[in-house]
Amino acid sequence: MLDPTNREPPLPTGAEERSLATESWRDGIGFSIFSAKLRQRRPTLLRLMLIGALTGWLGGIAYNLVRISTFSASSELLISNTTLQMSGPDAVVTQVIVENSLIQSAIEMLKSTRVLDRVIDGMGLETIEQILPKSTLERAIEAAGWAKAREPGSSSEEERRQAALAKLRSNTSVSRVGASLVISVGVKALSAGDAVRLTNEMAGALVQEQNDTSAVVSTSAALRERIKVLGPTARIISYAVSPRSKDGLATTVMLLLASVIGGALGVGAGLALTLFDQRVRSAEQLVAATSLECFGYLPQLKFPRGRRAGLAGLLRRSVLRRARAAVLERSGRMPRFVGVTSCHCTEGKTTLAASWARFLAQDGARVLFVDATRDPAASSRSNGTGKLQGLHELLRGEAFADDVIQAAVSPNLDLLASGNASGNLDVLWGNFGVAIGAARECVYEWVIFDLPTLATAADVRSAGQIIDDLLVVVEWGRTSEAELKEALRSLGPVRDRIVGTVINKAPWTSLESEALVQALAARHASAGGDLKRLVGEGLS
Repeated sequence: MLDPTNREPPLPTGAEERSLATESWRDGIGFSIFSAKLRQRRPTLLRLMLIGALTGWLGGIAYNLVRISTFSASSELLISNTTLQMSGPDAVVTQVIVENSLIQSAIEMLKSTRVLDRVIDGMGLETIEQILPKSTLERAIEAAGWAKAREPGSSSEEERRQAALAKLRSNTSVSRVGASLVISVGVKALSAGDAVRLTNEMAGALVQEQNDTSAVVSTSAALRERIKVLGPTARIISYAVSPRSKDGLATTVMLLLASVIGGALGVGAGLALTLFDQRVRSAEQLVAATSLECFGYLPQLKFPRGRRAGLAGLLRRSVLRRARAAVLERSGRMPRFVGVTSCHCTEGKTTLAASWARFLAQDGARVLFVDATRDPAASSRSNGTGKLQGLHELLRGEAFADDVIQAAVSPNLDLLASGNASGNLDVLWGNFGVAIGAARECVYEWVIFDLPTLATAADVRSAGQIIDDLLVVVEWGRTSEAELKEALRSLGPVRDRIVGTVINKAPWTSLESEALVQALAARHASAGGDLKRLVGEGLS
């Protein structure tokens, strides 16, 4: 017969010291927690990488379709400086050292309005407008027919010229070749031939402008022709040739680079999400957040088939064995009152509690499974009756244990339904041990309670009057660390009776290989099979 008044106090577990300690246990394990979260989210990271790579590839194709294909040609000019020196009765033309200022002046002159005007006058305004690259907006306006009709001599002629000057200047690049006296001029155009024509015209315009600037005004044409080479001059030493390829990267290289960048951004986004996501996904993260032992992972059980169905059973049995061992280590008293709860509904606590009760009963222990939830409708539906008396009627003294306990629902396993809830059971839990002990000749070794969720922590705390140990079920990727900490804090002293936690509904793709190997090792020990072959089967 059970007597709850003479129950032994629970053995100390050190939880009191842990609750008083600061969060120094988090020091130095941030990287390990992050690594564990990364292992759990490897499938997500892989998907994000593939999505990013595909997005980058599609973006590269779109860019190639809308980008303006241009060709660049270049010509080189030599800058020199000559002067006239008198040596007795003779005059000698000699080279003078060219200063950096002269080189810079030539570069700026190439981009000057006078040189660009010579180019426009030489090739024609219409030609310049046609061969220079147009922006996407300009092409869209032209395609839509929004461009204003322009007539020669209209008021917009000067605007067209100024626009052509600005566009020509923006498509012209001038640079010095190393530390030499050579400058390189390059111009972009829509075709290779136009780029060559435009570049050679630009170089010729600079030479002409330089000669006109250096010439001495004289009434004598012969004298002007002889002395025009004096001073800074520019001479073309390399004419532009037709470019072999378009500007920019090749299409294949661009698509490959866009895919790599997109994949890298996808992985970076996944790493950021993993870093800032506080939802529980790994045993290390759960242990760090709660200072409680995690007994392992239970996989999702949506239509398990073949090897996965067998492997799910191995993982479940391994977790239940660890939970049973933890309870046995805390106390040798019988019966053992153990509650199972979770932070939220539908996290799988009822399924786990029922599985644990069946597991204990199959090993020969006498087990009573108690539905202590506050949803009598669910209990009634699960048992196929409209009104089913159970725990609430038993504690209120409205029914006897023999009337409400369903005996032998499976070998060694009895069931006590929730019944019809009315009010709360805060002051009635002390009647439980006497009620079931007086009605049964055989003594239960285990009493497993399916408790309400921690959202109604008051119900769990009131049940703590008779419960010795508490198991918390956490759904993979649903419950956050903050929610879990707040729920455990609301338990008060009952928190010290938590024996451990279990991560439920873990995706098969996120299950750690260590958990699979442990389950397969247990199967190997019991069946004597080839461990290497079993591991290969399980991981496949």
